[in-house]
Amino acid sequence: MASEEDPDAVSHSSSIRFCGCCECMRGEGAPSGIRWQALAAELVGTCLLLFLTCLSTCGLPSPSPLYRAIASGFIVAFIVQCFDHISGAQLNPTVTLAGLVVGRWRAAAALAEIVAQLLGAVAGVALLRLTAPDHVDARHSAVCVTLPADGLSLYQAVTIEAVLGACLALANCASWDARNRYLKDSWPLRIGLTVAALSLTAGQLTGASMNPARSFAPALWSKTWTHHWVYWAGAPSGSAAAAALYRGVWRAPLAPPAAPPAAPPAAPRYKPA
Repeated sequence: MASEEDPDAVSHSSSIRFCGCCECMRGEGAPSGIRWQALAAELVGTCLLLFLTCLSTCGLPSPSPLYRAIASGFIVAFIVQCFDHISGAQLNPTVTLAGLVVGRWRAAAALAEIVAQLLGAVAGVALLRLTAPDHVDARHSAVCVTLPADGLSLYQAVTIEAVLGACLALANCASWDARNRYLKDSWPLRIGLTVAALSLTAGQLTGASMNPARSFAPALWSKTWTHHWVYWAGAPSGSAAAAALYRGVWRAPLAPPAAPPAAPPAAPRYKPA
């Protein structure tokens, strides 16, 4: 928790007020200004996200959807536990966009964090290519690339990713809500289970990316751009719509103005004897 003299606390309070929904966001988290510590946390966190989630699929020739979903959920919980207090552990342009829509941070900070996430994702896949087991040709195959399933139209894939992005945005908006300020300790586990559930739901259809950075880095290294636009159009659009809905419909009501402090009682007067 930031103290009253902490400049970060002053900066963050400004970021909460500027959107007009000062009671919507909880008091902790990343301030509105660009902080190098937050950018470093987003870069390292997204690097770990791509490396560990993709590495989890390299140990088995054909991992089951349940295996992939559980691994992804617990990896997200681990990284959020490590970096939530530094940058909010967004790890995902979809989440960063939701925070921008509800006014949690300003556009410059959001853009800088998205760039850090993309760079971290690229670094994570590069590390995977260096350390993947011998039976996985990570240098020349489309390892960890997300693609719509056969028989699924592109517009169906976009819609599924949009719904997944909306669900992820709603979960994060709820966690930022001041009314949830007493439910912070379990947040890493809750968001990890959320990711696992969404992965189980749509992993066989679109790969359940929910994260443009997650799809971008493997596509970049493998030069597999087939239907890649689906993952930039789907989850971010759903996230923006859900965050706007939360801000407009479910934000916490503004608190009434505090009453002015009562005047101190007058000191008693004593008459000389």
